[in-house]
Amino acid sequence: MKVACSMYVLTCLSFAFGSLAGITLSLAVATDAWLFTKDRMSLRIMKPDNTTEDIHVPMELRSGLWRVCTINLANGTTPDQCISIDYKQKGSGRGEGAQTSMSIVGAYRISTPCPVVALILGFTAIIFHVTGTIRRNSKTLVAGVLYIMSGLVLAVGIILFISAINDEVGHRPTKSFSFSYKYGWSFYIAGLSFIASELAAVVCVTIFLRRHSKISDMIKIIPGLEEKLDKDYEKTEQKCSGQEDRTMLYMG
Repeated sequence: MKVACSMYVLTCLSFAFGSLAGITLSLAVATDAWLFTKDRMSLRIMKPDNTTEDIHVPMELRSGLWRVCTINLANGTTPDQCISIDYKQKGSGRGEGAQTSMSIVGAYRISTPCPVVALILGFTAIIFHVTGTIRRNSKTLVAGVLYIMSGLVLAVGIILFISAINDEVGHRPTKSFSFSYKYGWSFYIAGLSFIASELAAVVCVTIFLRRHSKISDMIKIIPGLEEKLDKDYEKTEQKCSGQEDRTMLYMG
């Protein structure tokens, strides 16, 4: 049991969870496999008799935070193509005749800043974590707080991402609606990063409390604690002296 609770094991666990959180979130932000969709694309073709006809071609897309790519375009006969997501364009792309896949991409752009901010907070936490471990000071506690903030910001981003998709899918009419979607591995490793970040925070706080379990250490960290302890000590002394006086009076 001592081995399981030793400082060495806790330190190894904290670095393992912190590294896992940073690596998985980096992959999630950098890759374009957050969402896989199947939709129909309308094409207008010219017939030999100079008349036009609209045909519907099945289309599969994978999308991330930065770009959208086709999958098996024209049954694999055409190379996959990718386009960057335009964050300068206003609106969600929702409109009559607009493809649901592209409307979803336009809608979930609002969630993109959250994973990016979470990634910055996560790497800042790792820096404080390493520094606090080497110097054995309060930077370990700061790292734990930053891990918590990173996880919470990421959770907000994931919730916004899911809400945007559900909102766009629910907005579409059910008649002649041929659309399906599923979350990709980038989305799931972002969720894994959230769990790893919170676990890293718990272990960092545990390490800090183990290192600074004495009252003298707490006095240096918590402002006003020394003054409060002095007042409590004076009250205790006054109470004890009052009890002694009453005991002497009773005995006399």
